[in-house]
Amino acid sequence: MQYFISDDRMIEFVVTEDITKEFGLHNHTGHYVISFITKGKATVFYNNVSVVLAKGDTFIIRPYMPHSVAVERGSQILSMCVKKDLFSAQSIDEICQTVNTKFDEIAAETGLETGIKSELNDAVRLIAETIGDERYKLSADIQQVADKIAEKSSKIYSLDQLSEDVYISKYHLIRKFKSKIGLTPHQFMIQVRVRNAQKELANGGRLIDAAIDNGFYDSSHFDKCFEKIVGISPSEYLKKSRGI
Repeated sequence: MQYFISDDRMIEFVVTEDITKEFGLHNHTGHYVISFITKGKATVFYNNVSVVLAKGDTFIIRPYMPHSVAVERGSQILSMCVKKDLFSAQSIDEICQTVNTKFDEIAAETGLETGIKSELNDAVRLIAETIGDERYKLSADIQQVADKIAEKSSKIYSLDQLSEDVYISKYHLIRKFKSKIGLTPHQFMIQVRVRNAQKELANGGRLIDAAIDNGFYDSSHFDKCFEKIVGISPSEYLKKSRGI
């Protein structure tokens, strides 16, 4: 896996190649993810449907959408993560121009075909056209809980307190949260911690600081959680990430 991160951290490209790996059920809170199958195939589960995608297929993952992805050795997937804030900060044409410029920087190194840019641009425009669509929004209570967990992820935030905040029992909260987010509140908290640690490492942080700052006081636990969610260990992530 290779990670290419823009200087402003608004766009990230991930090339997953020649590995056998299953990324279990998870979601992305602050990004849209556009993935293009460049070689081989991948099995994607989202919207409660399992789909086998082959070379030339594209799929879009929206914020908070539960999904899992399984890839086989011999396959290659290009994933582009776009922060949702970028859609309010730039016009669609500006975003597409940025995508094209950043893609060109990595194309020669990765062997990706330049024609993929048009697929990425089409996906960006589709996202822009459907922003605000009620079908992709969380209910107010689940959004509130997700936001609170994100704010307090590095600290202990009790399930009792979360359930009190939205006036429902903790058992009903767990069921409802998992049905919408795909994870229990605790699993979601671990995911947020790992993503924050990943962001810290991408910004030049040290491994030990990224772990402790995000509530991991056991390096083996941090490594295990990080690899489960990101796909590689924290030390590998540092080696395989670079700016564009």
